[in-house]
Amino acid sequence: MPSESTRQGAGPSWPLRVGLGLCVSALVIVGFQLKDEHHSPAAEATTTSHTTTTTTTTTSASGTTTSVATATSTTPTTPTTQVGPSKTLPPPIVNMTAFKPPGAGCRFSTGAPSPSSSGGATTTSTSVSTTSPIGRCTVLEIGDSLGNDLGWGIARQLGHNHEVRLVQADKSSSGLLTPWFYDWPQKEKVLLAQYKPQLVIITFGANDDQNLRVNGHVLAFGSAPWVTAYTNIVTKMARAATKSGAYVLWVGMPIMQPNGYRQGMVLINSVFAKVATTTPGMTFLPTWDLFANSRGQFEDAARVNNIPSLLREADGIHFSYVGENVIATYVTRAIGNVYHVQITPEAAMYIDR
Repeated sequence: MPSESTRQGAGPSWPLRVGLGLCVSALVIVGFQLKDEHHSPAAEATTTSHTTTTTTTTTSASGTTTSVATATSTTPTTPTTQVGPSKTLPPPIVNMTAFKPPGAGCRFSTGAPSPSSSGGATTTSTSVSTTSPIGRCTVLEIGDSLGNDLGWGIARQLGHNHEVRLVQADKSSSGLLTPWFYDWPQKEKVLLAQYKPQLVIITFGANDDQNLRVNGHVLAFGSAPWVTAYTNIVTKMARAATKSGAYVLWVGMPIMQPNGYRQGMVLINSVFAKVATTTPGMTFLPTWDLFANSRGQFEDAARVNNIPSLLREADGIHFSYVGENVIATYVTRAIGNVYHVQITPEAAMYIDR
């Protein structure tokens, strides 16, 4: 047992010890606060992991890959208050003339034409006042190598949305003008009969800036006869899908870096837009301005979700991984807005404007 003198000798030091303890505690608290501010979520990217699930994958001898999938990926994201692109973009061209919405439990619907529309074709904004649960829908996505880029991105954006079955059936190096290499009108018929989609997303044009042979005659790219013939081919593709009972979302070509090639894409996009005004159930979604800078010029990189990112590949045509996510986010949101259904991109990426 301590002696009386020991207790009395210890007594005067306790106030000093308590004071020193409080000072040390205060310094520790301040240190943690400074550390938290330095490592705040606003300053660092976080990583969200998702599991990729593919239900069916088939590769033909010609190199075409067809997959039925819902998928996501590990994607770096930065928390931000941004809920969408701030840049004003051209609205989609939506044609709703006398088109019966798909059935089979899928709730895609474009509604009635606005009073200001003419000939049944109307341009709409990228927002709608009311939406419905999406139901069970099959989405067929077809196209060339840019279609591949878009399809991979959409698979990530759909993520865990098991209400949507995505069927990707793209063919790199293909187009609408090379039936001897890949006959898309015939292949489309097979896919429509096989999967019976309620929506067909189409991405062509990247390989269509070339002459066209019709009945033994060569039509020069960009000439009036070429435009007429190409318009007929695009119309045939779109109406084959709508005749089967599916909506068509035709995704336009983005701005390209090669100058002469870029001008060709302007012409090709104009054909898609024209066909949309005359094809009930078809929507043309422009993407040109989405990837152009504030001066309307090509840019291969930008800040995406507040992170400097590469958008395009070295060829100035195809998309990088981030670029795939940016265009897929845009298309996924368009599906919800145009067809009045609830669908949210799971790995959303936006270009900071």
